[in-house]
Amino acid sequence: MSEKVLLIGTNVRNVAESAKKAGYEVYAITKFPDLDLKLYCEEVYELRDDVRELAEKIAQEKDAKVVLCSNAETLELKAELLCNDPKVSKKIVDKLNFYRTLEKCGIPHPELLRKPEGKTILKPRFGGGGEGIRFFGEIEKSEEFILQRFIEGIPCSVSLICGREVTPVACNYVFSGWKEMGAENFRYSGNLTPLKVETEKIRRLEKMAIEIVELFDLRGSVGVDFILSDEAYALELNPRFQGSLDSVEMSCDVNLFSMHVKAFEEKRVEKPSPKRFAIRAILFADGDVIVKRDLSGNPFYADVPFGFYKRGDPLVSILASGGYEEVFRKVIERRDLFLRLVKN
Repeated sequence: MSEKVLLIGTNVRNVAESAKKAGYEVYAITKFPDLDLKLYCEEVYELRDDVRELAEKIAQEKDAKVVLCSNAETLELKAELLCNDPKVSKKIVDKLNFYRTLEKCGIPHPELLRKPEGKTILKPRFGGGGEGIRFFGEIEKSEEFILQRFIEGIPCSVSLICGREVTPVACNYVFSGWKEMGAENFRYSGNLTPLKVETEKIRRLEKMAIEIVELFDLRGSVGVDFILSDEAYALELNPRFQGSLDSVEMSCDVNLFSMHVKAFEEKRVEKPSPKRFAIRAILFADGDVIVKRDLSGNPFYADVPFGFYKRGDPLVSILASGGYEEVFRKVIERRDLFLRLVKN
């Protein structure tokens, strides 16, 4: 009989797919019950206000371990967890607390400012996915936002597995505000794996990522976001599965959920090598759209939509693998194909 897991988060399709392929029986509580999510789950439940009560009930009835995913990292439950302790995650998702921890340890990060100086970023103290990040000037500063010096550079991340030791799995390019995908400001819009920079820079990123995660008592799949300029500056630590899961698995021929479980079992995890370039791109709606065609099962697309979506909603994930130039060409071609399919 398969082990059972209950995933909780805003979007959990990528984790559900990985868990299903790893042999688990999967249940999910989510904000986005995409059509293809149902291919990997026994049951899908709507994320609602009484999520704690609902999660504890399902976990007990199904005898399932709980995996806290995007925007649910700090949810404290009476259930067996297969993820990081929500109390530890609370210290990390509070960006002000996170940056102060980095400061004490001398780890480079964009400077925190008391008032705007030159190009300044206004960033929500809590939240992820680049939501709400913009240049200063649009709203007044409050305790819910922090000011940071803007650093020009390459947005990127390191995916790691924390177990008996910390193992870097992949370095990824982070698409931030990708205009071709309809993303505004700094909104997270996908990943390219592997990051195409010099080997020395990859080693520097991996070394710094290991130093950062070792500051906290973490287990399983985690990720550190950076801006790579004259040096690497830490932006965020995600104590959960990351949006780069698809591109990492496609690039490296690995199953991240299996690696995540091995970490909790104190088993050794081998560092994989990228076999090809892979992209997961998130396309956002450029206006109100009604999707009537079911594209689940199509290997070009994930997080498959159905129904009404308003401007700015995440619409679909576009997948591609191959050579460096090839993956970008495929993504644009598959974007155009998707728009033709759903509008005809």
